[in-house]
Amino acid sequence: AWDGQPQAGADATHSIDHLLDMGVPANKLLLGLGFYGHGWMGVTYPEPGGEAQAPARGTSQSGTADYKGLKEKCPATGEIAGTAYGFCDGQWWGYDTPATMQAKMAFVKENGLAGAFFWELSGDTPDGELIHAIAAGLG
Repeated sequence: AWDGQPQAGADATHSIDHLLDMGVPANKLLLGLGFYGHGWMGVTYPEPGGEAQAPARGTSQSGTADYKGLKEKCPATGEIAGTAYGFCDGQWWGYDTPATMQAKMAFVKENGLAGAFFWELSGDTPDGELIHAIAAGLG
């Protein structure tokens, strides 16, 4: 185990279910989305679950890069748990794409949530691929 390692149950579905079980009305909840991805370098296995040496060089901080750059630098090669990932040049990046954003909007609608929010708009492409996918998914 390492600092920041994902823990079982620490995901949006479990979090939303927990809040609903606590009595929070679904129409008061928003699903948070990132217009960025997280990456690691020194990865030798292209599928999720491999080992890494360190966070990849990011654009805003170590291990974090905007979607608009990732889609060109390391295009998605697969999907796991509703999130896309790409493997390139020994780096593994997890991030959302227009397709995964639309699927997440289906989750919002199926669960009767109030909507979604994202961070940060500058991470999207100039023509707004992600924000348009969110709007279409909530349509």
